Amino acid sequence: MCARTHTHTHTTCTYTLPNIHVLSYFSSVPEEVPAIISSSVTNKSTDRGVIRHLINIMFNTPNKAHFTLELLYPETCSPLKKCPLFMTQTNHRRWALIGISRGYAAAVYPGADSNDQTDPFRLAYPKSTWGLIRRRAWLASRAVDYLVTLDFIDSNKIAITGHSRNGKQSMIAAAFDDRFAAVISSSSGVPAMSPYRFTSAFTFSESPSSAWPNAPSNLNCTCTRTPDHRPPVPQCCWWLPSVTQFEGRENEIPIDSHGLLALIAPRFMLSECAWTDPCDPSFAVERSYATGREVYRFLNVSDRLRIHYRPGQHHGFEDLENYFDWYDVAFGLGSASSRDFPEELLHNFDWDVWNSSAATSHPDVPKAMASIEERISWMLGEGPAGPVWSPGGSYAVEYHGYIDDMLAKGSELYEVSDGVVKMTVNFGRYIYGNVYYPEHYSKKSIPAVIWLHPFSYQGGYVENYSHDSQRMYKQLALEGFLVLAYDQVGFGERLLDGTPSKFYKRYPNWSLLGSMVQDVRSAIDFLAADPKGSHPDGLPVFSFYHSHYPSIQTDHIYVIGYSLGGLVALHSAVFDSRIAGVASLAGFTPLRDDSLSSRTGGNRRLYEWHALVPRLGWFQGKATKIPYDFDDILVYLKDTSVLVYSPKSDRTADFQAVQRVIDSVGNRAPNNSLTFAISSYLNQVNDQMQTATVTWLHGLHHIGSESLDTL
Repeated sequence: MCARTHTHTHTTCTYTLPNIHVLSYFSSVPEEVPAIISSSVTNKSTDRGVIRHLINIMFNTPNKAHFTLELLYPETCSPLKKCPLFMTQTNHRRWALIGISRGYAAAVYPGADSNDQTDPFRLAYPKSTWGLIRRRAWLASRAVDYLVTLDFIDSNKIAITGHSRNGKQSMIAAAFDDRFAAVISSSSGVPAMSPYRFTSAFTFSESPSSAWPNAPSNLNCTCTRTPDHRPPVPQCCWWLPSVTQFEGRENEIPIDSHGLLALIAPRFMLSECAWTDPCDPSFAVERSYATGREVYRFLNVSDRLRIHYRPGQHHGFEDLENYFDWYDVAFGLGSASSRDFPEELLHNFDWDVWNSSAATSHPDVPKAMASIEERISWMLGEGPAGPVWSPGGSYAVEYHGYIDDMLAKGSELYEVSDGVVKMTVNFGRYIYGNVYYPEHYSKKSIPAVIWLHPFSYQGGYVENYSHDSQRMYKQLALEGFLVLAYDQVGFGERLLDGTPSKFYKRYPNWSLLGSMVQDVRSAIDFLAADPKGSHPDGLPVFSFYHSHYPSIQTDHIYVIGYSLGGLVALHSAVFDSRIAGVASLAGFTPLRDDSLSSRTGGNRRLYEWHALVPRLGWFQGKATKIPYDFDDILVYLKDTSVLVYSPKSDRTADFQAVQRVIDSVGNRAPNNSLTFAISSYLNQVNDQMQTATVTWLHGLHHIGSESLDTL
């Protein structure tokens, strides 16, 4: 934290960190803050009751580093009527104008891509390892050093905010400088409000190796990861480049970004998030929030930490007036109160509450001799009747284009790109999806694949930060398959349909996993239906597009899933014999072997964190009594072609335990149709995983393929 000494012209600040591990990627800053040696107003004007100053502030560094700050404040601000201070970066200057209308003084500092004046300080302190984001946060504190000397500024009421990378620096600034009494993190993403542990490649989100944007063009340096004609300097990367060493083992980072919340407490902190923001997944945000909330509760100020959701994606729909309502609450201004900011979460499933609810039934556990269908059905719970057979239809498809565009699924309902046709469809219980198929195909009918995504709450089946050369669903289409991809319940455009609080209020004795399995059956109904046949749901897709997708080889429908999708795929294959083959890509770790629970989250990850299958929680501490495990499923599917793809470096699974499952299947059903592919790569959808999947699929069609022993 910041231990300060004051003079009449400046503040000297010496940092003592509560935990040295915070430096793991935020890096080090100068041990002492340079004194302000001069400040001069280079431009002054008054317009419509607002005073504007441009102020050049120079510091006592070897190179006399300086920067220009813009200060705007109402004429009514005075020593007798001090104004609260709002701070933001250059590209959010118009946000400051809202603050002025609410009675705030506003300081706009040059810590943005469009105006970055941090480089003189990088040159002045070559021993500091700070990256670009950390340096900008430090610059915000240097602006405060000057601003608190102004007699019309209330130094106890300083607020800061920024969006995206500027939201990151705002959180960091507040974490390391307690003069910021309130902060709003607007879609700050990883590693700020979203911790690496709950994002990263296995959720289709940002990971330590995701490409960081390069340093702004006005800086005479470049990030070593994305070199250009400028000299490569690690301090011009967002974070320490060494953070990439934690790719695939994010759980080993000494402390994750949720530690920022502990440093900000007990001050006011609001996380502004979008439902489908690829940079700031709601599940990751809420895992960070849940940890930070413990600190706020310990300090008896739990109402000072909140999440506020907005619709849409990373940009847009920012509720800026609401930002200042939050600041008013923090500073005791206006009519807003903490009651205006109730705790409203999307993933707040309390298993104990569900378990003790009068609506929750507790049927007897099936006997060991019960069929695998009975045992799995018991675990999935009692779902509603149906779904009734449906071939799909075109009703309202024409209004879905803006959603596809927002979620990066394509800008048109029907489009051709790089040899792949994409067509938006609707099937089952009013589920939107897209079919992808080769633009040119010679056969009368082609095989089909249902592609199931991982725990990617923010975008469903779209890879927001890809690690492959081509998206899996497009690659499979290029290989000659028709691919149906859709967002599973509780993800992407169906996020709000599957929030645990809503779902289990409606279906207290069912499960999200059961609903996902039901949706796979509806997807097969759609694919297996004659597109030119009877359409009880109204107008067929043809009536809208005036074009048919290829006829499907109904005896060659495959279900392929990654992570969560692999889990759903295996369960679905037990209940639908129309599935000719199933691929589980990094899809499971054994249920009865919970030995790595500290790393993977164990079964609790499934029954509480993701609220996927609540009945699994009845076996916490007695996992060996779970009615079935994945070896039982694979033995049952011995006559179905199955691919199990297992990366050795998978922090979400116990590879040795998976290996034991495969060995068990070999012993119990030696003549099975199981292919076990071992990968030496990380757990991510990459080219190696695609190669394994395509090779397996082509092998089923007797097309020449390479070995799948170890990739």
